[in-house]
Amino acid sequence: MVDEQAEINPGSGTILIAEDDPDYRSLLIRRAEKMGLTIIEAADGGEAMQVIRQQKFDLMVVDLYMPGYNGIDLVKAARKIDPEVQALILTGSASVETAVLALRAGVYDYLTKPLDSMATFEMVLSRALERRRLIVENRRLFEEVQRLAVTDPLTELYNRHKLQDTLAIEIERAHRYQRPLSIIMVDVDELKVINDNFGHKAGDEALKCVGSAIQRSVRKVDLATRYGGDEFVLVLPEADCKEATAVAGRIAHEIDQANFESGNLAVSLGVAQWSPQFKSIESFIDAVDNAMYKAKRSSARKEKIVAVEPCP
Repeated sequence: MVDEQAEINPGSGTILIAEDDPDYRSLLIRRAEKMGLTIIEAADGGEAMQVIRQQKFDLMVVDLYMPGYNGIDLVKAARKIDPEVQALILTGSASVETAVLALRAGVYDYLTKPLDSMATFEMVLSRALERRRLIVENRRLFEEVQRLAVTDPLTELYNRHKLQDTLAIEIERAHRYQRPLSIIMVDVDELKVINDNFGHKAGDEALKCVGSAIQRSVRKVDLATRYGGDEFVLVLPEADCKEATAVAGRIAHEIDQANFESGNLAVSLGVAQWSPQFKSIESFIDAVDNAMYKAKRSSARKEKIVAVEPCP
């Protein structure tokens, strides 16, 4: 038996209360407000459907039978918009059939009127809202784990695993629709010298500085990754060799202008456009890697950007 004096603290939340009996609706609203909840009220199924289509809420408390729409129709409509919304059905004429329909619609609980006590109502509200919070938090944690799995922790760019997955998709798309696709490899010059002279913390700052410059230079549709060590690889969908070379130039300029406390930063860049001559992802990356090393070995040190020849 629920202790009516027990303190129930559901935290915060917004709930929709749809009940066509105005006295009973007022009673439910008063109890919910006492719990510190934000209330949206509807006098019938039609008003409730308008709320569902226009506003967000965490929990809905709906009468089973109302003019306009019944409670189960409302729950189904709300869960199409927000699958995580919780729902309580209230009815004065309970049956096994309606209870089964309500549960199949995703209702958290099914309560018969009159309620045994309003403490029962408060307890069910609290548990439903807690379930909502747990679902939202679990989804957030899952998304965070997914993000970390494909993110380089130092630069916060994507990692090599994400690069492989994305290239496989973009190469297939470029091949199927005959669309351009280019990649850029960026190598930080003399990172070892920075580490030796200023320490590995300075080396890490250099890598983060380069990563930030890359992010500022690319489009939202481009993928910037840390390939490993002092190398970065960018995937540029819908960009040909000429366009990718222009992006590489912006990156080099951004890095030249970067405020790096331990000295000046310099990079060497390679550019390659996808073509059928590359038989695999690895051969495509090898090509841009060779172009980058050609830039790195340039004795004049003027040509910081080298494109794979012939550039289509």
